[in-house]
Amino acid sequence: MNKDEYIKVLEKRVEEYEAALADITAPIIPSIIPQTILVPVTGLLMAERLEKITAKILNHIKEHDIEFAIIDFTDITVDRIEQMGLSELGEQIRNLTDSINLMGVKPYFVGMTPQLIKEIVLSGIDLNAETHANFQAALKHLMKINSLVFQRV
Repeated sequence: MNKDEYIKVLEKRVEEYEAALADITAPIIPSIIPQTILVPVTGLLMAERLEKITAKILNHIKEHDIEFAIIDFTDITVDRIEQMGLSELGEQIRNLTDSINLMGVKPYFVGMTPQLIKEIVLSGIDLNAETHANFQAALKHLMKINSLVFQRV
């Protein structure tokens, strides 16, 4: 194998690893609430990665009957935002919100840090989405609006 062929093999392998990593770091998990998905976002964030996560969520919504999407930012702290300021992250989150809304799905954001919330507010970005402190609070809210209750069996 010559040098150019070896480089192409390595580039393909890197693409495969990036795709696998994207699946692991932003899985789409069906919720116990019907027509609801949870997307925990973990790892380092870059604008390109958030765009891929957005595309992944939108494709899932297109292929499934989804009414609510809970996006969980609990793992995202200031040190996990790579090459992107908080204001750019806020803008990317607004783009994600607008895209989900345009698909007819109600977005919910959970687990946002105080620093991220502060930056979103100061930048004047209107998220047009509900937020909750954590996943449990969002589920409780969705259970209430859908008139669902847990029962012992």
